[in-house]
Amino acid sequence: HPPMFSRITFTALIASGCTGAGTGEGEAEAEAEAEAEAEAEGEDCVAATTEVVEFDTDDGFALEADLYTTGKDAGAAVVLLHMIPPANDRTNYPAEFIDALVERGITVLNVDRRGAGGSEGDAMDAYLGPSGVLDAKAAVDHLATLDCPPDAARIGIVGASNGTTTALDYVVLAAADVRPAPAALAFLTGGAYTENNNDVGSNRIALEPIPVLFEYASDEAVWSNQFLAGAPPAWVFDERDVFPLDGHGTRMFDADPGSVDF
Repeated sequence: HPPMFSRITFTALIASGCTGAGTGEGEAEAEAEAEAEAEAEGEDCVAATTEVVEFDTDDGFALEADLYTTGKDAGAAVVLLHMIPPANDRTNYPAEFIDALVERGITVLNVDRRGAGGSEGDAMDAYLGPSGVLDAKAAVDHLATLDCPPDAARIGIVGASNGTTTALDYVVLAAADVRPAPAALAFLTGGAYTENNNDVGSNRIALEPIPVLFEYASDEAVWSNQFLAGAPPAWVFDERDVFPLDGHGTRMFDADPGSVDF
């Protein structure tokens, strides 16, 4: 079994990745430093809002998303990518998780991937082939259009189940297009599908500097645990024993309510 990091939260991980706080420090110290720096950075801009937004992908599909802003300029942000469409959509992510991010000063863009919820497009294209990554690109680009845009270098991505496919694909796209890499990543139950279009091994140079949280149930640990040996210090592996409950992807939030604080 890999080591447990129950006190290292994703909000701390993204904040430390975004502000430059070291992940090699003690867990409590790293989280406290990340929280202090997150609170100190960013100027007041407009009032914090929650709204439904729509934006277009490069291949012409309109995506719908929930936007939660913090009222701060040049702060951190995160894009949430749900499980496999069309059976899943942005409602996969519980309000408690989104609230925890916003309370840490992180703007949240919770996206319906193509073919799901209120978004246009073919659902299969969301995770097979070159089109799905355009959903993440459109989401990141939309954040830049906000009245109080986040810092482009302080945007993280959370992928659940095969939402991890798009998260990994975006890292590869960012490296190829000389865009800022994600400030942090979270793979909620990564698997072979994560590597549908790109594999981790061939993209280690792009991935290794990024703080990555691998969050998964013990009965689906094989894919994540293969990266434990030789993993860079910024990669965190959180294996949770939720058997016989279903802890796949965002269902982990119900199977293990404490995972909201991961």
